[in-house]
Amino acid sequence: MEHIALQAEPREPMSKGGLKALRRGGKVPAVVYGRGKENQNLQVDGRRLNQILTAEGSNVLLNLQLDAAGSGAETVMLREIQRNPILREEILHVDFIRISMTDRIEVEVPLTFTGDPVGVSDEDGVLEILLREITIKCLPAEIPEHIEVDVSALNIGDSINARDLQLDENLELVTDPDELLVQVSVIAEEEEEEIEEEEELEEAVEELPEEEEAAQEEEEPTS
Repeated sequence: MEHIALQAEPREPMSKGGLKALRRGGKVPAVVYGRGKENQNLQVDGRRLNQILTAEGSNVLLNLQLDAAGSGAETVMLREIQRNPILREEILHVDFIRISMTDRIEVEVPLTFTGDPVGVSDEDGVLEILLREITIKCLPAEIPEHIEVDVSALNIGDSINARDLQLDENLELVTDPDELLVQVSVIAEEEEEEIEEEEELEEAVEELPEEEEAAQEEEEPTS
């Protein structure tokens, strides 16, 4: 996995007003910690950080450069990202954790579901995705971008648990093996009844104008 450079600058502890002013200037307050070193308050460029996240995802390996020459670079990963709950593209704060390329770490990896389940295409079932990411343990350089889950063979009543995933030998499953990831279910009777009621209501609405016209014709006086 490629290491992406990200410039950072030391930052003094700030009040809420100071942090707001920092963000207005396009910077994101951050902290880096781990590997027995002291926590360090930093600030990074918000636009550059968003570009990295959009292109590489949150499991990206970063060379956090603490001086212009890059001599103070540390290998880190993103541990936590706080976003504006309304403007999701605005990052409020990030935590970086120092890592070693020779130590295995736990990371969350997204699942990608592929295929058209037999139980959906041929049996009118419904595909229910219950978990969209799992936790694995591996070396930083071996973190996969995603893990594919083929659901094409699933019939109604079939499911896939975490233990069913075909992981590479270098990836250790941390998520509970019994965790249910996806299943194909029959549409509940209540849902079928609701669909039938909606269809009947739509038919009644479509027929209503014709019935009204017929009623008006019967009420018209004869000359």
